[in-house]
Amino acid sequence: MVICHWWVWVCLVLAVASVCGCQRREQPFPARAITIICPPAPGGLSDTLTRALAAAAQEEFGVPVVVENKPGGANAVGLNYGAHADPDGYTVTYVVAELAILPHLGLSPISPDDFDLLARTNYNPAAVTVRADSGWRSLHDLLRDAKVRPETIRAGNSGTGSIWHLAAVALQEAGGVKFKHVPFGGAAPAVQALLGGHVDVVCVSPTEVQSQVQAGRLRVLAVLSKQRDPLFPEVPAAPELGYEIDIGAWGGLALPKGVPPERRQRLLEGFRRAFETPQFRQMMQQRGVRLAWLEGEAFRQFVQEQSGHNQRLVASIGVHLTRGDVGHRYFPVLLAGLAVLLTGGLLVTRRVRGEATSTLSPPCLRRPLRIALLLLLFLLVLPWVGFLPASILFLLAGSFSIAATKSWTVFLYAVVAGTGVWWLFARVLGVALP
Repeated sequence: MVICHWWVWVCLVLAVASVCGCQRREQPFPARAITIICPPAPGGLSDTLTRALAAAAQEEFGVPVVVENKPGGANAVGLNYGAHADPDGYTVTYVVAELAILPHLGLSPISPDDFDLLARTNYNPAAVTVRADSGWRSLHDLLRDAKVRPETIRAGNSGTGSIWHLAAVALQEAGGVKFKHVPFGGAAPAVQALLGGHVDVVCVSPTEVQSQVQAGRLRVLAVLSKQRDPLFPEVPAAPELGYEIDIGAWGGLALPKGVPPERRQRLLEGFRRAFETPQFRQMMQQRGVRLAWLEGEAFRQFVQEQSGHNQRLVASIGVHLTRGDVGHRYFPVLLAGLAVLLTGGLLVTRRVRGEATSTLSPPCLRRPLRIALLLLLFLLVLPWVGFLPASILFLLAGSFSIAATKSWTVFLYAVVAGTGVWWLFARVLGVALP
């Protein structure tokens, strides 16, 4: 009888514990801080928008909303991080136009299909801008001159394959002309080059040229959008002039695949209310950001249309856009070759110095297996730690697995070789690196 009562008490305790555990697990979402991943670097328009939206969203969610910048690789680093975040609803990514560009350049495996697209927040069209002292008073004047002098009018852009480069390509296709494209390290340097007379025209955001237009140094001929831009209401939109072009930089919120529907809906509603707050909208108006809320399926269709359009523009440019089909997946192969070359160099160094080579194990099947395992580990850690640290670690492990030598020599070789390959691909070949 006592035993029976004992089991009853045990069952009651377990039942109470289970109920309490379920109640703890079923805390209302969100129960802790929400992180917004911002791929662009701090200080820019995207960073300003996400921080202003995060501040407004804190009031809606009742928990801290923090912004974490993850720049690099033409925004590929941040997009990759956001796509692989835990699908618990606590990580939101501010996706940018490069999401619909980089896959077509062969520079990133991340595409719009890797995200659950939540809502678009802003859209800034390209503004065709020239110097105020130029002879071009209208878009017709510019395109007419470009037809007469093909590939002589210099069009500056924010980098090969960037959205502003593709905007100039879209303009030349619509006008049946050919510009000479000149890449720079961003929109601001391209505008400065225009002011200095190093290029003749740029297609960048209206906010990038607003101050210089107001100062009378630049002139906007048209905006490549279906509607006129509020910053320049007197400037015609391209369709008004007979050119069906709608291209620009955009941004929005997205989640990794697999977030529970109820949490997704809660995030959508919270950010929508934050977007509508007067404080947020006023700040964006002061910064010249064209707010353009578009949520759910409509946003997904917009991004898919942008992706298809960008794919056609990239194809029209050809392989010279990325200087061949070199991508970041070439690194493991190249680094494996470098590991073999470095090992050979160490052998030669030892023999020249007359050092013993008995520490070198005879060639066997285990060596290629070790290299293959290192290559696999390299591919796994590459998106998380970045190329440079991953490549240096790869070279260190590869060299030590083949030859036992002085640690400082191997470390020096690994650092120099890893940095050199990073510079070759990132700077010379223009590959977006994790």
